[in-house]
Amino acid sequence: MFVLSLIGLIAAGIALYEFIKWFNRYTQAKVKYEFFTKDHTTAMVLSYGMLFFGHQWYETATAANGDALNGTVVMIVGGIILFGVILNNFNKSPRKMAYLGTIMQLILYIPITIAAVFVVLGILAVVSQTKPTYNLNSRD
Repeated sequence: MFVLSLIGLIAAGIALYEFIKWFNRYTQAKVKYEFFTKDHTTAMVLSYGMLFFGHQWYETATAANGDALNGTVVMIVGGIILFGVILNNFNKSPRKMAYLGTIMQLILYIPITIAAVFVVLGILAVVSQTKPTYNLNSRD
């Protein structure tokens, strides 16, 4: 069952990638603007990450009667980045296409952000080169 889930996940990733390529070609032909670029991807992944982790920070701080301002500031910065991307979409494309492209971005960048978190964790695991620790003084 795990293998089928993995194959389904890979197939969904390929389908998402192909849809994004098609959508970019379509919007480039219609309005000379691409909604899914490296800059937008970076901004949206950072924004979603900041909103998520800022909310977690806020919740943890309020549960412990701590300072909730840090999480609030992180969420505000994430919201400003998200608003900047949306504003850029509306400034560079017609209103109807901006609505469509922005909705597509807001929906499709969620799984991309989740995948990015796992990729970053995997890269950090490989780069850290964690090795097992052996206890030489053990009598077991």
